[in-house]
Amino acid sequence: MISVNICNNALEAYITLHYLPEDYKNNRGKLTEAIQSALKKANVNYGIMYEVLNGELPLNTPILIAKGKPPVHGTDSEIRMFQIPEPKPLLIDNDRVNHYELNLIHHVKAGDWLGERIDPKPGIPGIDVHGNEIKPDEGILYPLLYDQNSVLQVRTEGKDVLYALKDGAVHYVGDTIAVYDVLEVNGDVDFNTGNIDFNGYVNIKGTVEDNFVVKSTKDIEIESEYGIGGVKLIESTEGSIYIRGGVAGKGKAKIICKGNLYAKFISDAEVICEGSVFAGFYIRNSSIRAKQVIVESGRGQIVGGNIDADIKVECADIGNRMEKRTLINIRGFDRESLTDEMNDLSDTIHSRKKQLNALKEKLRSLNMNAEKSRNEIKKIQQEIFGMQEEIKKLEKQYTDISGYLKTPGNGALVVKNYVYPKVRVTIQNQVLEIMKTEYRPTYVLKEGLIQAI
Repeated sequence: MISVNICNNALEAYITLHYLPEDYKNNRGKLTEAIQSALKKANVNYGIMYEVLNGELPLNTPILIAKGKPPVHGTDSEIRMFQIPEPKPLLIDNDRVNHYELNLIHHVKAGDWLGERIDPKPGIPGIDVHGNEIKPDEGILYPLLYDQNSVLQVRTEGKDVLYALKDGAVHYVGDTIAVYDVLEVNGDVDFNTGNIDFNGYVNIKGTVEDNFVVKSTKDIEIESEYGIGGVKLIESTEGSIYIRGGVAGKGKAKIICKGNLYAKFISDAEVICEGSVFAGFYIRNSSIRAKQVIVESGRGQIVGGNIDADIKVECADIGNRMEKRTLINIRGFDRESLTDEMNDLSDTIHSRKKQLNALKEKLRSLNMNAEKSRNEIKKIQQEIFGMQEEIKKLEKQYTDISGYLKTPGNGALVVKNYVYPKVRVTIQNQVLEIMKTEYRPTYVLKEGLIQAI
């Protein structure tokens, strides 16, 4: 007796020879014909491995006898877009030169490349052991999202390419790429230009003279190597601010931003920042409110003034040998709450990825009847792209919180070199007066007291 078993979505057929050894020996000559008859009866007519019939055929054991041709699934469209990296200042600090370089605004000219979508590749049908065609999964055509007022789509050689329609700064509005207006001031902001209040990006090649105002909805760059002095106000309502040459505020400069502030140094100024403040070399006699305050140089200083941060303050030296009064306040954070938030984000990311896979499967099934499902296909393509962007943002939030949780305690003052007397450290309303010079302490709140660890 010969049994035929079809498996793996009809891509494989196995035979099993149910014979006694003596019967097998006596009927070996007629066995090939009997197997072919059994295969014909089971409608196995493609991919039969005839060479198997001529070899040893073990008894009562499944033997692979036919293999279909699996389909080659299509590949999804590939999208490459203009990348806007996270701002990371380049600090050059040696005996000859001190620089704090950063590219905050990403300029483009009309006609510059902004992105492209390579067409999906079609699949190749397969054949099962019954000779039936197996349809492949077709590649998904993902949407290419762009602002039609500032970006042009051009069809060329199997792909769609995006180009800037105008000079400006590349920016993403959600998951849609756009080119925003940039106000470029080739010199200084002074009586010739007047105060600036601009809906977009502002790039100032020179400085901002004392008592003048620069306000913008987006990022602001001030590129003068001499920085700014006693300005009245520099404010970005939605973006970050980069001041290449630093801030010598003369006791009246005020800087406000939604994102981060990057400056070579900050002196005698007031800063209110919803993000983090990064100073290259020092902060002196300034009032700063921010998420984190970090002075990056290995010889950096925070001397005088009042530093008020949520997560941490980090610097080489706090205070100085002259025992200048310096106030450091760490509001702190709820580690358990942040951990719960990070776990919730992890669960949400996992859930969104499952939803994304389900949408992709639905889109593949709709692609088999594309003519009737064109509107629904377009809708699901948009959902897929939106889901991918949401996952990206959730993963960034997860990474940010993960970074905060690496802070010792529930908020910390991290001193990489020395902390000097007359520095007052406050962590979650507990106060410590530094009475003597300490080397490389990290202060956290532990058992209700501020302690060095």
